[in-house]
Amino acid sequence: MGDSRTGSFPPRRAESRLVKAVSDSIKANGANPDHIDCPDSDTIEAIASRRLSHPNFDDTVDHIAMCAPCLEEYNRRRREYRIRRRRPWVVGFAALLVLGILWSYHLNRQRPLKDQFAQGTRPTLLAATLDYSDWTAERSSSPSLSKRETPRVARGRLALTLILPIGTEDGPYTVRIRSASGEIVAQANGIVTWTGGAEKLKINLDLTPLSAGAYTIAIQSDDASQRTYPLLLE
Repeated sequence: MGDSRTGSFPPRRAESRLVKAVSDSIKANGANPDHIDCPDSDTIEAIASRRLSHPNFDDTVDHIAMCAPCLEEYNRRRREYRIRRRRPWVVGFAALLVLGILWSYHLNRQRPLKDQFAQGTRPTLLAATLDYSDWTAERSSSPSLSKRETPRVARGRLALTLILPIGTEDGPYTVRIRSASGEIVAQANGIVTWTGGAEKLKINLDLTPLSAGAYTIAIQSDDASQRTYPLLLE
């Protein structure tokens, strides 16, 4: 999880094939036809609908990730849950997007043309991934404890993909990078979506001005719940 990856994003079809390959592997190697140690439907429903207070949460998530019948039921319940929740925040995000486009258009009209081309073409965004899928999904005001080493990424203008734990709620989030002193040094907005194999959040961040060292990523949803994860910049 300490590796960062740069380059172009894979085409959507290639990503879909990768997710399908993972799902097929779980179906082949984790068929579990006798449903040994499977959680009951109420427990899977609780995780899919983000009711995270039940006991043995981490063990249950680990089982779902390796058991084909449980993963299939989880995906079905996640789709149902997303349909119930999708409409309000999609409408709101679309309205914000329209306002942002209009505001950007207004600023561009006010800026002299010579300023628009003075610096030439902007640098290409570098693709990078931070994998927090093995980290706890419980809400916290301090960095979560991890089973693995702190993820790291090179400084630069990044098209950043955050892979978040199962249990992270879909929807719009504000992502803030905080220094060791707690100062916000970078910020972006994005939407967490379930891809069928992971919860992913994609944002663009310019981390070029920052110094190398330890930082914290704070991910906050509209309902004010927040999760924090450590980060090393190189």
